[in-house]
Amino acid sequence: MRINQPYTIIGLLCVILSIQACKEKSGNKQTVSVSILPQKYLVEKIAGDYLQVNVMIPPGMSPETCDLSTEQLKKLYDSDICFTIGHLPFELTHLAPVVKQRKDIRIINHSEGIKLLSGSCGHQHHNGHEHSGVDPHIWSSPRYVAQMAQQIFKALSEQYPTQKEKFEEGYKTLSKEIETVKEKADSALNEKRGSMFLIYHPALTYLADDYGLQQVAIENEGKEPNPAHLKHIIDLAKEKNIRIIFIQSQFDKNNALSVAKEIGGEVIPIDPLAENWTEEINKLIKVLQEKL
Repeated sequence: MRINQPYTIIGLLCVILSIQACKEKSGNKQTVSVSILPQKYLVEKIAGDYLQVNVMIPPGMSPETCDLSTEQLKKLYDSDICFTIGHLPFELTHLAPVVKQRKDIRIINHSEGIKLLSGSCGHQHHNGHEHSGVDPHIWSSPRYVAQMAQQIFKALSEQYPTQKEKFEEGYKTLSKEIETVKEKADSALNEKRGSMFLIYHPALTYLADDYGLQQVAIENEGKEPNPAHLKHIIDLAKEKNIRIIFIQSQFDKNNALSVAKEIGGEVIPIDPLAENWTEEINKLIKVLQEKL
């Protein structure tokens, strides 16, 4: 069974109450929830197999159009901690009713302490909610991912103190991994400052900001681009000699292909929501180094 948006508060609360009535703990493992797969990667790097990690946005789905299964909601309800990005629309529509029912779920907002940037991704969602001018894609920045890892280590150590030594070992290994990624990005991208690239959905805002790059979104305020907007993008790309276009697997690539044909550019698939954050960001850094 899947629960389709838009949600009514009454409908969602009914689901939660039914979950509560038949709530069963899953095996001996403690459960934590995360919003997206890259967070799962960070949690498991630190905690190993000690925890069961419930991912709210499973592979192939977008935070912009997600719906959740009753099983995901049950695991969320069973969770000791929920790690959120903080500004993804579904976090407001899905998490708030659950947290209201289970006030002891600890919410860790990864956006806290981060200088949030405004974004051109003003998505109008099913419930009328937008990103409120805030770009939520903080995990594109290695330096912010380092902060996320620190938050996860701290929260897990406080929640499960008997495992702190194990978590510290995983955290140290992960920190070195993230630092290696950052050093690679510094070496590859600092010399690319001022360079521009096209992207269908502007998910690389924080990486671009770290290295003085400019991303230009093909979508228009979270919507399919109209002919006038596409013409503007094509004219800009020709003027600035932009030749690479990133497209995420969660979006239709036809408009990106149309733009590429007009400018003689190359469409490059990326997946910012891939579970293996290190592998995906390293591939992205390599492409930017070679193509910009």
